[in-house]
Amino acid sequence: MSEIIRVTLSRLRPAWRQILTIHLCYTGLGIILFAPLLGVLGQVLLKFSGKPALADMDLLFFALSPTGMVALVLFAAATIVISAFELGSLMAIGVTNVSGKSMGVVAALAFSLSRAKQLFHFAAWLVVKLLFTVAPFLLAGGMVAFFLISDYDINFYLAVQPPEFWGAAIIIGIIVVVMAGFLIRRLVGWSLALPLVLFVGTAPARSFSASLKLTRQSSGIILRALVAWALGTLLLGVMVTAGVHFLAAVLVPLFIDSVTLLAILFGLLTALLSIAAVMTTALASGSLALLLAALAHQLEPQFREVDLPSGAQRKFNLTKKTRPWLVLSLIAGVGVATFIGFSLLDQIQFTDDAQVIAHRGAAGAAPENTMASIRRAIADGTDWIEIDVQETADGEIVVIHDSDFMKLAGVNVRVWEANLEQLVEIDIGSWFAPEFSSERVPTLADVLAEVKGRSRLIVELKYYGHDQQLEQRVVDLIETAGMQDDTMIMSLAYAGIQKVRSLRPNWKIGLLSARAIGDLTRLDADFLAVNMALARPALVKAAHAAGKELYVWTVNDALSMSQMMSLGVDGIITDEPLLAREVLTARAELNSAQRLLLYVSPLLGFEAPSLSIESNDAESDDTSVNLELGLQQRFQDRISLPDSVLAEFTSDGCSGGLSVGWNYFAEQLGVFRERHGTRPPWESCCIEHDRAYHNGGGAGLTAAQSFAAREQADEELRACVLTTATDRGDQLRAEYGIDDEQVAALYKTIATSMHLAVRLGGMPCTGLAWRWGYGWPDCR
Repeated sequence: MSEIIRVTLSRLRPAWRQILTIHLCYTGLGIILFAPLLGVLGQVLLKFSGKPALADMDLLFFALSPTGMVALVLFAAATIVISAFELGSLMAIGVTNVSGKSMGVVAALAFSLSRAKQLFHFAAWLVVKLLFTVAPFLLAGGMVAFFLISDYDINFYLAVQPPEFWGAAIIIGIIVVVMAGFLIRRLVGWSLALPLVLFVGTAPARSFSASLKLTRQSSGIILRALVAWALGTLLLGVMVTAGVHFLAAVLVPLFIDSVTLLAILFGLLTALLSIAAVMTTALASGSLALLLAALAHQLEPQFREVDLPSGAQRKFNLTKKTRPWLVLSLIAGVGVATFIGFSLLDQIQFTDDAQVIAHRGAAGAAPENTMASIRRAIADGTDWIEIDVQETADGEIVVIHDSDFMKLAGVNVRVWEANLEQLVEIDIGSWFAPEFSSERVPTLADVLAEVKGRSRLIVELKYYGHDQQLEQRVVDLIETAGMQDDTMIMSLAYAGIQKVRSLRPNWKIGLLSARAIGDLTRLDADFLAVNMALARPALVKAAHAAGKELYVWTVNDALSMSQMMSLGVDGIITDEPLLAREVLTARAELNSAQRLLLYVSPLLGFEAPSLSIESNDAESDDTSVNLELGLQQRFQDRISLPDSVLAEFTSDGCSGGLSVGWNYFAEQLGVFRERHGTRPPWESCCIEHDRAYHNGGGAGLTAAQSFAAREQADEELRACVLTTATDRGDQLRAEYGIDDEQVAALYKTIATSMHLAVRLGGMPCTGLAWRWGYGWPDCR
């Protein structure tokens, strides 16, 4: 196995550019294919429904219908087809590398295209075989769930987890493990099917049995090789992500006082994370293709006789001619990052208008949908209280979420089968805490009387297929209580809120949704209440543009609350209304940069600060200081050795391609040269900075002293650049019509950016030409 892995890695290194390009091509093809396909499917579905959008219940019915199942299979087939084409092109590169040749990208793409018919047939057979493989296991799992955990409301099983729940979980777990083992065994046996189709000419229908025959004696080796590939891919992804997160932790404290620079930084990090993700997936696809080709080459003699035509492959070398293009690419990258950063700024709201909505009362502090939770929500100062209502057998409207009382009381009574007189005997509070043992299921009339004049109410209509006159009875009770101006009605069932609309056209109604197809904002609803996962900047803007409010549920932690508030949602539905109030109070003390930091940190995946920003900033700053102190100590240890000699001073002006790029533009553009000269106006600042960096403070310093010396040199660079604003102020005002304040702002941005660049890239012992102490031998 080790030889196969070695061969795979040896072929991966020279072919990584072709692999990346091919992966990008097929990724683009997938987007081009799937976007219209999803759009067409959505439009067809909406046309048959007669609605501008479909949400939860309608989507569930569609997914379980024959049409929905066929659609899912078609999407799976399309994914497999694209993957097969990509693997074919990548394996073609691997095959040519075996013979010492090199295949270009165009030739590799053409190779798969020339075998399109075989690839489509292969994908069809693979889908069918996969369906027949997993269907019996899925059916068995479904039967276990039906017989063991379908007697009561699903919330009972999830919350209480009775013995039958664990029995079902264990049996289904065993079924899943067996299915996974059987599927892995099958996939290992089929691993050479695609190479056989593409390079040996085996018919797709026969390729699976042929592959099984070839791999029978080597299945253990293949399995270990594939496991090694999977673990390597996972490790690479973790390392890349961790690297970006660490970079964020080090850099963020440097920008915490500037929302503009912080936005640009987050744009850079987002772009870097995206590029890293693309490269990781490209390397994963490429290494898998090369691994399969290596296995086929070892196990199938005919495979060794394959001779594919090679194509010209251009090599990239860094020369004086290509360096300006690198500078231009760097400038373009910064431009893209800036665009991404300001797009982030456009997504968030820097003022807070969100209302606090208590979910089933203050369900985090008292039993849900009880008078205790209602009273606690009022005491916590909530703007709205959300409750769930159903009909009893005798037509009373009671406040309860589940279809039965198993979760709340362990009593097997369904709401629609019992009278109110029976239900009020059930203790629905002790499950939460003994002090709530007196709590009983309240009626809607009870809650209306309690809330009137003290808060406002959102009534969710619950449908379990046994309602009779739910909408009419709810409307009558609200009007009897005189609460129609302080009550809104919502439901997961669009038909239900439309019934309310027909009864009371002027009342505010809303649609609940966890997932949807189409444009929710076109539905006849005054507000939307969506799962937090659905809340995106585009939906918030679309809802507001349509004149609708947008609420999110169920948000129970401070960071998520803050993020949703930054999105500009109109309401936070939460079990913890008091916490939501505290978050609003804490956010009132934050500046714009701190609000941006709280919003972006979950998006980029690094650890977010708490709402107490100051203590977390100090911790992050300590991280960067401790990192550099270790490098400074290594630097001092190295230059104290007898063989350490300080080289003669050299300088490239302003590093990072700034002086080189400036000179290039001056040579190419006469107008630029006439106005700005051939060198940056602050180049003398860079040269003086280089003198300090060349010596690195000298030998005999402690790590802390060397750190302080570098910090002082960087501050002097920033101050020097700022002084050039005075020297060039008259020229800039005359040429561009800007005032003194604008000149100062421009040079402050330049100086801050240069200061950041040297703080980040100037640490010692990095091997970079502009590192601290670059005149001394490298200490890596």
